[in-house]
Amino acid sequence: MATKGPVLVVEDDRNVLDITSFVLETAGYDVLTAMNAREALVELGLHREILLVLTDVNMPGDMDGIELVRELRRLGNPVRCVVVSGDAFHAADRLGDLAPFLPKPYDRRSLLKAVEDAMRTTHH
Repeated sequence: MATKGPVLVVEDDRNVLDITSFVLETAGYDVLTAMNAREALVELGLHREILLVLTDVNMPGDMDGIELVRELRRLGNPVRCVVVSGDAFHAADRLGDLAPFLPKPYDRRSLLKAVEDAMRTTHH
């Protein structure tokens, strides 16, 4: 079976990270993971083939998921991004048009739709 991706999942909650990775892997995606934004930047530097970053907003450290997307754009990285958060109102307001937003909790269908929709878009 041909694989899709790779997708980088950035999530500090190990259970959510594992479940999200499993759903994407069973749908045929190659998945890489990071527990925070700084780890994500390292992974993106090591794996230039990453096609999409699925990042939570609230994470430990000096950079949240929205700041990660802004940093990627500042660096000129055109990788597609989807931002997820349980605080939909504040996250979506801060995010604006920077990247698609997926509210938590999400189910398998909405996760895969968000990823597939983002994969169909052109790079920013």
